[in-house]
Amino acid sequence: MTGMPWMVAALAAWWMTRAAIGRHEERLVDRKYVRGANGVIVGAEPIHLEGTRSGAVLLLHGYNDSPQSVASLAAALHARGWSVRVPLLPGHGRTLREFAASSAREWMEAARNEFSALRSMHGNLAVGGLSMGAAAAFVLAAEHPEVRAVVAFAPYLHVSMPVRVLEFVAPIAALGARYVWGGAKRSVHDPVASARMIAYGRSTPRLLVELDRIVRRARAALPQVEQPVLVVQSREDNRMPVRSAEDAFAHVHSVDKTLHWTTGNGHVVTVDYGHVALEQLAADWLESRLP
Repeated sequence: MTGMPWMVAALAAWWMTRAAIGRHEERLVDRKYVRGANGVIVGAEPIHLEGTRSGAVLLLHGYNDSPQSVASLAAALHARGWSVRVPLLPGHGRTLREFAASSAREWMEAARNEFSALRSMHGNLAVGGLSMGAAAAFVLAAEHPEVRAVVAFAPYLHVSMPVRVLEFVAPIAALGARYVWGGAKRSVHDPVASARMIAYGRSTPRLLVELDRIVRRARAALPQVEQPVLVVQSREDNRMPVRSAEDAFAHVHSVDKTLHWTTGNGHVVTVDYGHVALEQLAADWLESRLP
């Protein structure tokens, strides 16, 4: 029993240190970005572009980033005449504390709400996005057969072994650290584009499990997707292995599906080297599939 006070003191000291490190990480993110009156980081705001055609596209950004990551793609599609909407998902583009409090349920609910709002104004819809957003787009397509097409950039459909383990140990892992770092720098090869990314660069063990929920839901939805599908994938993607990408694509039930491989870029192909050509590829592909 003589050692018990020392153990309690050590645990208390570590808990205070963990909290202090967490607050330091939150302050670093707070100082990095300027926020508007609504609390949203300047540049991370939702995108609403009204077009001249009857068709519209709902684009969803990825995990730990913002509409900024697909802004150029949205502009390219809008230039062809389509209306484009990119919502800011809950917890994203605000503060690290708000991100830590968000969930997969909230992200999907926001995506569904945006889909419903866009459908109320446009009879012809396509869905798509980047990474987690592209995975969520597959879920929407499976839920809504009226969707005309899916445009998926680097859809995150891979359940890695570390995340599988984390599903069981997340509560314990969270005791060790409030936030964990990601591999954002490896996700964008272009240093200029990487510096412009609006992303926290940090996550929590629980949030990684929440991300996995989206991945698993999307994987299960693939055999139900019968609409035309375009997948744009980098062979140097640090998040999605080539074999996993090919396997996921094979499970898409559509007979009109294209897997376009690109090189020289990372996971965030919508901002990395060659993104303009990929945007035009997507717009050209949509021309015959979305009025």
